[in-house]
Amino acid sequence: MRRALDRWAAYVLLGAGGLLVAVSALFSSGSSNGRLVWIGLAALVVAAAVGACAFLGLPLPALGREAVAALLLLTAFVSWNGISVLWSIEPDRSWDYLNRGLVYLALALVGTAVGSFVPRAVYVWAYVLAAALALPLGWALLTKAFPGVGSESGRIARLSAPVGYWNALALLFAMALPLALWLSARREHAHWLRALGVVYVFALVVGLTLTYSRGGVLVGGVAAVLWIALGRPRVESAAAMLLGGGVGLGVAVWAFSRPGLAEDGQSHAVRVHDGAWFAVVFVLAALVVGALAYLGSVVEERRPLSDRRRRLLGRVALGALVVGVAAGAVGVVVETKPEGWFKEFTAQPTNAGAQEGPGRLATVNSSSRWLWWKEAWHAFEDQPGRGTGAGTFELTHRLLRTNNIVVTEPHNVPLQFLSETGIVGFLLLIAFLAAAGAGVVRAVRRLGDVEQAAGIALAIVLVTYLLHSLVDFDWDFVAVSGPFFLTLGVLLGRGVVREEPRPWLAPLPVAVAVAIALSLLTPWFAQRDTDAAIASLADGRPGQAYRHARDARSLNPLALEPIFWQALALEQLGDFQGERQLYIDAVRLQPLNWRAWLELGEFEVRQQDYPRAIPPLERAVQLDPHSTAPRAELERVRSLAP
Repeated sequence: MRRALDRWAAYVLLGAGGLLVAVSALFSSGSSNGRLVWIGLAALVVAAAVGACAFLGLPLPALGREAVAALLLLTAFVSWNGISVLWSIEPDRSWDYLNRGLVYLALALVGTAVGSFVPRAVYVWAYVLAAALALPLGWALLTKAFPGVGSESGRIARLSAPVGYWNALALLFAMALPLALWLSARREHAHWLRALGVVYVFALVVGLTLTYSRGGVLVGGVAAVLWIALGRPRVESAAAMLLGGGVGLGVAVWAFSRPGLAEDGQSHAVRVHDGAWFAVVFVLAALVVGALAYLGSVVEERRPLSDRRRRLLGRVALGALVVGVAAGAVGVVVETKPEGWFKEFTAQPTNAGAQEGPGRLATVNSSSRWLWWKEAWHAFEDQPGRGTGAGTFELTHRLLRTNNIVVTEPHNVPLQFLSETGIVGFLLLIAFLAAAGAGVVRAVRRLGDVEQAAGIALAIVLVTYLLHSLVDFDWDFVAVSGPFFLTLGVLLGRGVVREEPRPWLAPLPVAVAVAIALSLLTPWFAQRDTDAAIASLADGRPGQAYRHARDARSLNPLALEPIFWQALALEQLGDFQGERQLYIDAVRLQPLNWRAWLELGEFEVRQQDYPRAIPPLERAVQLDPHSTAPRAELERVRSLAP
């Protein structure tokens, strides 16, 4: 009975983990907090159930010292994000970041449960993750073939659905690449599965290239090289990459020649026409790739290669890969001037068209990232100990930026947390990664040959995420962070131990989960009340709008939005003194937020008290010098002031 119960628990955990990855990749809605809440609640339910059942007598995950240290350090890092609310220049964003970190911690705990309870968990999870990551790939390519499917992308050519951000989607494809190579290269897999793995490589290369993401292409290449260098067997891996990747690159280059596939702003008819041709070319190429891969797998089984021939073919395959990389490097050199790479990398982009089309793959411009990195460093220098508060880079950026581009994060996760959480948060993050890395290395070394290959592929998935986080804000996307933390947890799990039942402690994990759920749900309910206030104002019901905004403010006293809508409701009710006080409250709540000062100044303008409107408008301009709205309003008011 106990073994049957343990087996069913393992099946449930594996299904829950796979479902969490699939939902995160398909339905997370970009970097928004709305879907994150429900993904987090699902992870909390699973984690709390595992904890409660362990105290009731079921097995307890057995974790090594590195795994325990990693989870404790991750908890400390997430807690520091929450503590930063006390001094944050944008405390509501810091609360959001606390909640995001708590969700990732819950996902890591679910992963450790999967890694501990599921037999041969690493091997099984490699299959689950490969299948889950194939779903967004299929959806993305479907939107290219049938434009009506990806209506949220509009007329933008770069692949972004279903994640909503092309660079994050490219990272998903890069994370899947070592798993596809593992499927195609390992001899224990059936012929049809190896052929399917090569087709997977083909589709990933097509999708990765059509995102036009230079960072995604780069880390995808690194992931493939790491698998060929560390995984086994190398000859089959290189052959799969040459066949699937070579044909995939050819299809992508062909797609660049079709306006409906590669250029923004094309009509629906053009996109439908070129999309249909893309579907035909893609399917035919996939069939050819699959057939050749299947034939090659059968021939390899019937006529195994001798060691001499294997070494020869390995050299040929590696030589071909080197030639391909060299050709790509030569192409970049031809399109750019190597002696001016650093200057181009650090310069502000001046040609927007070159930044958006396929031509951007041959440029080395950082797309303003260098400027954002310098802004984050300046913020760290001003607040080295504690930072400006988790998730607050946008306000820092508005104060320091030198162009009209607005971003929420500096596109470098370590530098982001150095800026926002100071040296304390940064060191906690680095210590967590170091402990986790040590635990993963030990876990992979402990595995047998067949499982070790899967473990190496999963470890490369983690490395791919970490490398990409150096050039983007991947922490904000549960679509990529969810698979990372779940996979990390699986690799850190190492079986189970049985303890004496302690039923009096069973409510403890449930209580912790409820507390975290309240932290997740409170801002969500506050946003619902804010939306209700907006709708009531639009319907001409200011009294009801005031009550909704007041409720939202009581739920989330750190946010500005409820205050603004509460003030507008009072304006429609004729309580101008109360409205002025609310805007003053907003300025006191977030004194470094340009918008609070702008709203106060615009209120005084509506009261036609122009001399009183000038100081808050001047402060708004000081806090966001490159924003046109505050400056234009200030100039207008100065012309009207007596």
